[in-house]
Amino acid sequence: MRIGRVAALVVAMVAGMLGVVAPSASAATVWTWQSGWDSGCLDHNSTDGVHTRTCNGGDWQKWEVTSYPDGTKRFMNVATKMCLDNSEYGVRGWGCNDGAWQRWRMGNWGGGKYELVSQWNNLCLDNSVYGVRTVGCNGLSYQMWS
Repeated sequence: MRIGRVAALVVAMVAGMLGVVAPSASAATVWTWQSGWDSGCLDHNSTDGVHTRTCNGGDWQKWEVTSYPDGTKRFMNVATKMCLDNSEYGVRGWGCNDGAWQRWRMGNWGGGKYELVSQWNNLCLDNSVYGVRTVGCNGLSYQMWS
């Protein structure tokens, strides 16, 4: 019986050490992102991809937020279960994989306004007549999200 307790303690200590060594993610909450440019909400569906649309409270406009120890965040669409991805293929919804393409830093502009900066290429999530894409960060309303 004493050996069983010691073994359980060793397993718990090893698991705790592994948790410190391996980065872990935690799902925090569900957010909706509203564009400062057109007041549309960030939306994803299989027909139109990632875009903005008039805010309607639907699951296509809700993003489950996963926070990482390095301060980055991942956004998974509640309806499609795809993550906001930025790669050489542009901004899109893609299967969640925890890569740099799906990790975003949030720059706080105050007043509940944020810029979303891609960890992959350090460009900002931008919404304009050209659609949702990433371009150099510039602090304009195209890149303000609340």
